[in-house]
Amino acid sequence: MKNLNSKRVISIVLIFSVIAFFSSYIIYQIVASGNAKMETEFALKETVYEAIDTQCFVVRDEKFINNDAKGTTVSFVTNGERVAAGDTVSVVFDSIEDASSFLQIQELKKEIEHYEYVSGQANVQTLNIDSLTKKINSELTDYLKSVDGGDYKKAIDKSELFRDSVIGKQIATGTQLDFDDKLESLKKDLDDLQSENYSYTEIKAGEAGYFISGSDGYENLIKYSDVDNLTNADVEKALKAKPSEVSSSTVGRTVSSFNWYIVCLVDTDKTVDLSKDKAIFVNFPSAGIEKLPVSIHKIGNRDADKTLLILSCDEMNESLSEFRIEDVQIITEEYSGFKISNSSIRTVDGEKGVYIVRGNLMGFRKIHVLYSTDTFSIVDNPENSSDYIRLYDNVVTEGVDLYDNKLV
Repeated sequence: MKNLNSKRVISIVLIFSVIAFFSSYIIYQIVASGNAKMETEFALKETVYEAIDTQCFVVRDEKFINNDAKGTTVSFVTNGERVAAGDTVSVVFDSIEDASSFLQIQELKKEIEHYEYVSGQANVQTLNIDSLTKKINSELTDYLKSVDGGDYKKAIDKSELFRDSVIGKQIATGTQLDFDDKLESLKKDLDDLQSENYSYTEIKAGEAGYFISGSDGYENLIKYSDVDNLTNADVEKALKAKPSEVSSSTVGRTVSSFNWYIVCLVDTDKTVDLSKDKAIFVNFPSAGIEKLPVSIHKIGNRDADKTLLILSCDEMNESLSEFRIEDVQIITEEYSGFKISNSSIRTVDGEKGVYIVRGNLMGFRKIHVLYSTDTFSIVDNPENSSDYIRLYDNVVTEGVDLYDNKLV
């Protein structure tokens, strides 16, 4: 009987111990939850865009430059460069050796011009050294940006400006530089090359416009004069088309009209806020081109799932001259404000806002929501009021038991 009572006592003790353990654990979790780690982020300015992603076909007013000359072609102008009627756009040499010698002559002339320029900077020491240093730093930054952006032609130009400025500073700070021997050597090499006879054919632009070398085989797919009469089916066909065979006599093209067109099809429900002649921007992600200014030339009938959209642009450069069938982002709206996580937004007394930490006190700040996604919102302070969120506010994104004037 004693043993039985002892076992019952032990069982009761064990049961109460287990209950006490779980009760303590639950109480600990409640306390821990009430003191959960608080996370914050700074309110920083950011700009985001609403954009339509689609594929486009580029239409230009292109005229072919043809020539049957055989040999090695050397271009005189870069793609996207403006030429006048009668300008020489390229030269065809009978042999690779002649073409190589010609290019060496052009390079030597450029080098001679450079060294004659820096040799004449004897009075550069009158320049402000601080201004010259700033110029050097700026040119170095431009060079690095060009390299990072993959624009190596521009990078070469920027590197030459940087080089000249560095030489100028060397002269200005008393460094003695003598370029006479270098100039004499370059001029001798030039004389030797120019004494030879070269056989070549000059190819000239038939009319004024932007020059583009060669052909991509899509020039006649959509005629420039037919842009205003395009249908959805025309655009679909162009986007799926294969390039036609290019004639061996085609040297390049001139784009006569200043305006060129970006033709595409977009979801009809995304055209609600678009109107003819509205100025907007587009991005070409594959070429690293952002916010290219365009205007809406035409919006098709909004009677189907897809609507024809034609954008007009009057800018031209080497990258733009190569476009034909491209992925494009059409920016329809732009929002600038403070980017905050949606987890930080709370409603207090009917007002949307966030809790911020300043010093060791928590405070509530109102927000005006401009734009939202699933994860973040762009908000602003519409009247620069002290009741609203401000730049660099330390916004609470995670935490519980939040209230105004709480000590943290």
